[in-house]
Amino acid sequence: MINLYTEQTHSDETSWLNHLIHPIRAFWGDGTKEWSKWSDNFLHYKDHFKIVTNTIESDVGFLPLTLNYYVKNNKLNLVNEMADLMKKSNQFLYVWVDGDHSINYYHRNCIFIKYFGDSTMQVKNEIIQPGDMKKDLLFEYYGGQLEKREKSDYPVIGFDGIANYPKSKLIGIILKNSFKHTSYKLFNTKIKPEPIFPLLLKRKKLLAQLKKSNKLKTNFKIRSSFAPGTIGQNDQARKEFINNIVDSDYTFCFRGAANYSLRFYETLCLGRIPLFINSNCILPLQDKVDWKKIICWVDENHIDYLVEKIQDYHQSMTNNQFIEKQQYCREIWENYLSKEGFIKHLHDSIKQSIKSSTPT
Repeated sequence: MINLYTEQTHSDETSWLNHLIHPIRAFWGDGTKEWSKWSDNFLHYKDHFKIVTNTIESDVGFLPLTLNYYVKNNKLNLVNEMADLMKKSNQFLYVWVDGDHSINYYHRNCIFIKYFGDSTMQVKNEIIQPGDMKKDLLFEYYGGQLEKREKSDYPVIGFDGIANYPKSKLIGIILKNSFKHTSYKLFNTKIKPEPIFPLLLKRKKLLAQLKKSNKLKTNFKIRSSFAPGTIGQNDQARKEFINNIVDSDYTFCFRGAANYSLRFYETLCLGRIPLFINSNCILPLQDKVDWKKIICWVDENHIDYLVEKIQDYHQSMTNNQFIEKQQYCREIWENYLSKEGFIKHLHDSIKQSIKSSTPT
């Protein structure tokens, strides 16, 4: 059990639903009358953490709301004050960062928990967490039963999502992103903008490369809008997305605006093998999981040989090994990437850091 200190005065309850971090939400709720419907899903945090009222009793500090809240409301001074307070007790402050944008904020006594990073610029004080999946998709759609696929002669590559923009919309996005980049540099704004040229363009090129090959089969459903099944709340589109993963040997996973793919985690959850295009990503728990031995991994500088890489991976397995790999992908998600699995490893990591080091 880790004793954590947090601050109760940083916001009122109206900000909790969108910004209160989950380990704190387990104790405080979400500020709505509907909390009792979801509270049981947060009980596992109480197995690992206990909130204490002062830094004398605590092991670490948790910033109560995501860093996004403090940027949005011009309250970064509160983050500085809490980080400094924890440092006086030789304790780190853990800070959760939400969403797909980097935030231009740093404090040497903070450890940032984020969805993405860049391996060419990796720093010691960041932890990559799995993408925010609200539910266990295997239980939601298949009653928890993994539907195992037999190995086919030709690998079947799946993808269901947006991979194209009308030219007029694309020009508008490029102009908008260019303006944001200029503002970011001139005014030193805190939210780092998306790439000027949407990564959708590269995604489209890679999918076309796979589509034209006669050495594999493609199971593509190209959408005209982003995430119609989740953001658009289209149940039929969501079912088609899930079935596309389950009905394919591999699912194409390439970054979006941020340097990670939620589809990567959804694929593992459903017991399928991601076709992971590595754009200098940092995956969660790399010290515990040998990702290159689990998934079909292709570095971005090898995409000229994308089809050959897929073939080599597919042919390296017997039918039994292919089926076992699907089960293993599901186990990796359960043990490391589910909310319960990841928080257990985060707890263990914090516990180890408490024993082995102190802030400098």
